[in-house]
Amino acid sequence: MNKASIPVLELLNEAGIAIPGQTIALNLDRMLSHAPSRATVYRTLDPLEAHGLIEHVTGDTKHYIITEKGEQFLAGDLRASEL
Repeated sequence: MNKASIPVLELLNEAGIAIPGQTIALNLDRMLSHAPSRATVYRTLDPLEAHGLIEHVTGDTKHYIITEKGEQFLAGDLRASEL
């Protein structure tokens, strides 16, 4: 987990749709005064997926959605140590 983990999860949770990594980074940059860099966002996606908090759906590019486990983590029902 890094400084982009929670913002990425929150954005995917609020959106409720599959979003490509580039769009995630762009929207975080527009929404947050201290947004993580695009590189940080991209480095965040694989670990979040490895922990089962997000998953990708494949089209022309990878699009990410939050999983039920990711929603539980955001709600405080799971701690980072339980991942």
